[in-house]
Amino acid sequence: MLSDMPHLSSTAETLFLDHITGRASWTVPTNTFISLHDGHPGETGANEITGGSYARQQASWAAAASGAISTNTLETWTDMPAGDVLFWGIWTLVTGGVFYWGDPIGGTPYTFSAEDTGDVFTSYGHALVNDQRLYVANDPGGAALPSGVSEDTVYWVVGVSGDTFQVSLTEGGGAVALTADGNGIAYFIDAKNVNGGDDFEIASGNLTLRVN
Repeated sequence: MLSDMPHLSSTAETLFLDHITGRASWTVPTNTFISLHDGHPGETGANEITGGSYARQQASWAAAASGAISTNTLETWTDMPAGDVLFWGIWTLVTGGVFYWGDPIGGTPYTFSAEDTGDVFTSYGHALVNDQRLYVANDPGGAALPSGVSEDTVYWVVGVSGDTFQVSLTEGGGAVALTADGNGIAYFIDAKNVNGGDDFEIASGNLTLRVN
């Protein structure tokens, strides 16, 4: 049975697997730093915010328990540039360094099936509404994503009707055309709009790494 560790970068996955199998020791970083992103960070920490006085913030963590660990201090970014914050990440250094983890702001997951007929996604009981944003990921226990959408791409929600919805590359735009059925997980992104010069805060305990 294969099982992915969600949101770990491929570099961190390799370090973890080598460590628990005794192939190589994973050196604990002296500190970790939280980044903010206006697009999907992918495997390398792409789309990190720039401008204003933005800088990664050193993180402090509570003890891990039950497959999860959370920050235990308020995180504050001062004098932010104008724009949307969509994702956060974890790095080994305040600049440069190794990217370990990326997660959406919000991040509620919804399993879905999708059909190329009608370009429709079905997720029973979802709470998505038009003009929200999401990204899709493979379900480790399921089939492949539907052809026409890809991981590492942020989509807009359109065409919501009951348990179904569609996705678009632009706000209020046309639905992405699916060319084959599939399923996966849609992660809601609670995008936060920031005015230029404002501070951006994430309360203690509101950033969580979960691997179960």
